[in-house]
Amino acid sequence: MQEEEFYATIKLVTGEEIVSKVCYMPDEDSLILENPLEVLPVEQTKSSVKVNGFTLVEWIRSTFDQMFVLPKQHILTMTETDKKIEVFYKKTLKKLNSGVENSQFTRKMGRIGSVKEAKKYLEDIYKL
Repeated sequence: MQEEEFYATIKLVTGEEIVSKVCYMPDEDSLILENPLEVLPVEQTKSSVKVNGFTLVEWIRSTFDQMFVLPKQHILTMTETDKKIEVFYKKTLKKLNSGVENSQFTRKMGRIGSVKEAKKYLEDIYKL
């Protein structure tokens, strides 16, 4: 059985802080995280005034999965986000997803080519 979904800020025992849409699964004593984003501190100096804030980045960068199961034992604390954080989370998520979903990856996008082409390119650069 699942409970209602909500947006939460979660502090993990590892020290990581994440924002995610969350659903609690009491039977497994776990959370389902949908599109979790990691909170990273940002510090800027403007006119000799130090301004602290944060940005959101992908929590796990090596997958395109959107759902994760997090056992409750890995959570130090958790709180429901206020509306401003929820709006920022949704905007960030939209920006992150727009780059991946709308692009078509092709071989021409990078420097992928044959070994012979790469060898010739390097020889030309270094005049070998």
